[in-house]
Amino acid sequence: MAEFNENDVLEKLKGIIDPELEVNIVDLGLVYKINLNENGGVRLDMTLTAKGCPISSVIKYEVEEALKSIPGVKAVKVNFVWEPEWNPSMIKSEALKRLKTH
Repeated sequence: MAEFNENDVLEKLKGIIDPELEVNIVDLGLVYKINLNENGGVRLDMTLTAKGCPISSVIKYEVEEALKSIPGVKAVKVNFVWEPEWNPSMIKSEALKRLKTH
């Protein structure tokens, strides 16, 4: 069994900030699904705020590096998905309050 769990993954992903909105990718609602396997693999289905996001490769790299830093993670696969399409209603309420005060 893996030494890490979904909460470990989510906590690491909270350290990755969308540079435009200045909110982490978890609170923005960009993380759709996390699959863990017993061999230390993590597969992440996530989206971006826009299909043509110019920093998609940067975000993917940051996600891969963050997750590889979790003890026991041996492989990371980031899968960008576009259904459902992201929209601002997916932002968690605490993050939305912070956005409105900026």
